[in-house]
Amino acid sequence: MYFKYDLKVGFLRDLPKFLILAFIVLIANISLFRYAELFSLNLGSLDYILYLTKSIAPFPQSGEEFRFPVVWYLIHLYLMWIVGRYPFSSVYDNHGAGVLIYGGSRSRWYLSKVAWIALTVLAYYLTMIIISLAFCLVAGVPISWETNILELTEEFSSVALFLPIVTSFVTGVFQLFLMTLTTPIISFFLVAAISAASTYVTSPLLFTNCSQLLKLSAFSEDGIGTGEGYLTLLIVFALSLAAGLIIFNRRDILKSQRDEE
Repeated sequence: MYFKYDLKVGFLRDLPKFLILAFIVLIANISLFRYAELFSLNLGSLDYILYLTKSIAPFPQSGEEFRFPVVWYLIHLYLMWIVGRYPFSSVYDNHGAGVLIYGGSRSRWYLSKVAWIALTVLAYYLTMIIISLAFCLVAGVPISWETNILELTEEFSSVALFLPIVTSFVTGVFQLFLMTLTTPIISFFLVAAISAASTYVTSPLLFTNCSQLLKLSAFSEDGIGTGEGYLTLLIVFALSLAAGLIIFNRRDILKSQRDEE
């Protein structure tokens, strides 16, 4: 019951918001295309896809001037805005609150929101891939599954390529937990601050590092290990889910409605 409601209200009705994502990805693709032309780089379709989550190498170990990864940050933050906008909005809506009460289980309601986050993240990344491939076809970029934009290290493992997706999901669950403690707006800005800090400091404690490919040992000698990244994300997910369920089951929903009104 809960997931059908979230699928209809929280996912299908939010699909138009993916048009903004498509615009961001298209601008990033055009920027990379012009850069490749300027420096005569031989890039393929995989490069255009990975560029979106490439970010920057660990700083200051990289020995280069710090440059804020605007593309990664915009894509990452827009997803967190989508994730943070819906879940608790239904609690303050009479119909949504009625669905929660009628279903009779706060835990299932909360877990449905976690499933909704997983679906949203998968759709988000699928949109990024489709737009990038479509751009490559139109621009005449070769469809290739080899990367020239990233250098592979001896610790490279193909499972590292899935870390950005898993990190986005875990970040969404973490943000959902923060919403049980604070408000959607505060939780969004907290995640934004953590994400911004992770562009400068490379540490598994700032787990959003794991969604930046150049912060991983698979692509940078000073990066976070793939196994270390997955373990960190598992711990954050487990703690966020458990704490979120406990707090939400004790939350006074009616009081939250009155406070919102």
